Amino acid sequence: MKKINFKSKKLWIIIVLVILGAWFISSLFQNKTVSNFETVTAERGNLIQTVDVTGTVDSANNLSLNFETMGTVSNIKVEVGDEVSQGDWLTNLSLTELNASVTQAQSSLNQKIAGATQEQINVSEKQINSARVALTQAESSLEDIINISENTIGSKYVYALNILEDTYIKMYNAYAVVESIKSEYFTNNDQNGLTVRSNQEYQIKVPRDEIKSLIDIAKESKSQEDIDNAISETIPALSKILNGLTVIRNICDDVSYQSVISSTEKGLLDSQKTAISGAQISASSLENEISLLKIQNSNSINTAQSTVNTAKANLELQYANYESLVAEPRDIDISYYEALLTQATAARNKAIIFAPIDGVITKVNKNKGESISMGEVMIEMLSPYYEVNVDVPETDVVKINVGDLAEITLNALGNDTKFEGVVLSVDPSSTNIQDVVYYKVKVGIKDDRDDLFKPGMSADVTIETDTRTDVVFLPSRTILTDSETDEKYVRVLVNEEIEKRVVTVGLKADDSEVEILSGINENEEVVLRTID
Repeated sequence: MKKINFKSKKLWIIIVLVILGAWFISSLFQNKTVSNFETVTAERGNLIQTVDVTGTVDSANNLSLNFETMGTVSNIKVEVGDEVSQGDWLTNLSLTELNASVTQAQSSLNQKIAGATQEQINVSEKQINSARVALTQAESSLEDIINISENTIGSKYVYALNILEDTYIKMYNAYAVVESIKSEYFTNNDQNGLTVRSNQEYQIKVPRDEIKSLIDIAKESKSQEDIDNAISETIPALSKILNGLTVIRNICDDVSYQSVISSTEKGLLDSQKTAISGAQISASSLENEISLLKIQNSNSINTAQSTVNTAKANLELQYANYESLVAEPRDIDISYYEALLTQATAARNKAIIFAPIDGVITKVNKNKGESISMGEVMIEMLSPYYEVNVDVPETDVVKINVGDLAEITLNALGNDTKFEGVVLSVDPSSTNIQDVVYYKVKVGIKDDRDDLFKPGMSADVTIETDTRTDVVFLPSRTILTDSETDEKYVRVLVNEEIEKRVVTVGLKADDSEVEILSGINENEEVVLRTID
């Protein structure tokens, strides 16, 4: 066996090249497998929204309770001296409309969850049938109106051709009478003779021949456009002929012709003027009648077409309503109706005062039927418990409602000792602290170990303002906003390609998590950023 010489320079060069080649191949494969995106996976779970504040412990011996809205006191369930427990209903404003809103919201949610009843489906089917019949009737009416319109305008154009033929005959007769008088009396080349012959040629014959050509075209094609053109050109042509006849008739009254041209011949010219004038009036009236009839027909057809369009839209709406009734409820729809119920319930509860903790009623400041504002104290009670007064910034106070649960830790006892709390009141008036708007909130401590609490102790309070269970959520930094449409969207990674997906967001929870109501499903990969 040949012994390897590790001191050989050539051997070391070969070893280095092999190592570099292996490293290069490994890099190629690594670059192919490493994704260019940092992603997160859409998860399903529970979300909690909280507000973290700090405050000081105070004795809650005297507790003032007020409504979170204004109104008229409708019911007072307690009297001075009554002992009450946490959660007892103490008093309320008028709840008729608020209860109706809650009932309606609850009914809508229940109906959406349960789906449509057979009776509702039957009603929807009847509405579809009625809409279908209405559409059929509307389409039939439209067809009838179109047929009637075509027949009436067609008859009018047949009549128009007859009027045009009669008008041409009047033009021809006028020319013939002028020709007879010209041949008898105006053959000389004097001024009157030249004038008569010029008017006969250019004011009577030329317009007559032009109209004859247009009438022949209209009779041949029978198109409405050609007939309209013939009518519109006939009116000024008749005006020219009438002017020519008038000039010639006036020359016949010249002194040199008064005794030469008979009254009968002058009467013939007058008759032709009357005939041409009447034809001009008839042609103008005919043009107006056709224009008006077209407008009337168009209006009738448009109205009927509008009725058809409305009937079609109604039928599509009834089909959509039916599909909505029989379809399985979507999560987003249920979430929407749940949100409406939550809003209605919260609005109603602002008109009710519940006992925030155990205690004794010491004062009732209003009687039934009296008006009260948000800032007025309605009931005062004595409680052996302590409370924490905190200042909440305006951006967070809108999330807090009376009755929200809280977790309290006292700095003096450390973070391992925690107490349950409940929001007792939210002061409607604001205070400014270093140019920041705050609202005072009282949080009652639900614990009877009085020896642990001292007024003035510092406390950290976490108020639970909202929760969502079994929902899809993402980190807030994955959600982007379209600058043009203002829509929220995320970038979903599909087969190493980015797909823009519009989403509907819900609760903005702790840890920068956001509820996704629609647009993305659990376990889909969403891009956080692109890795250069």
